Amino acid sequence: MRVARALRSLSLGVATASFLLAGAACAQSISLSGVNTELDRALDSQNAKPGQAVEVKLDGSVRTAGGMDFPKGTELTGQVSRAQASESGGPSSISLVFTRAQLKDGKTIPVKVTVVGAYPPSDGYEATYGNGDVAPAPKTLSLKGKYDQEAGILRNISMTSSVQGHNSATFSRKDGNIKLETGTVLQVGIGAAHGNGAMTSGA
Repeated sequence: MRVARALRSLSLGVATASFLLAGAACAQSISLSGVNTELDRALDSQNAKPGQAVEVKLDGSVRTAGGMDFPKGTELTGQVSRAQASESGGPSSISLVFTRAQLKDGKTIPVKVTVVGAYPPSDGYEATYGNGDVAPAPKTLSLKGKYDQEAGILRNISMTSSVQGHNSATFSRKDGNIKLETGTVLQVGIGAAHGNGAMTSGA
């Protein structure tokens, strides 16, 4: 009987551990609705300054897992948080952080935004890949997600981002200034701003 009780206790312990592990795994990812945005104005690391306003516009409507509605045309507003111009053909970088969603009715909502991909404007993308349709943004982002895009997709410009990071994205180039054209497509994860910077719902 003691053996049976011990086995029962062991089974309950394993089940509890499995449940906790499953809960931890669920806590690391959030159900998202993918959305693409377009850069309203061009950015150039040669003259970009910290604090400079940056805006992107949603290409489609999104309803987040937390119940927030962002219709097509909603603007995500933010700023340049860091900029380094190229010197003598050397490296350059631009970091962006988007912090608010501006709805068409004038309402402003604080948001946490992570850029997960960047592509040239649709005409440039079509010229490069023979197809003007950029794939939708991923539907699930891990709370510990980190994204690295190599320089080949965006004309010698690489991109890195982290869901837990302060910046929405950092763009870098090894040999000259960064030029992000008007209409550059940014795929984003968007959710309610949280006190610790974590994404609490997403799109």
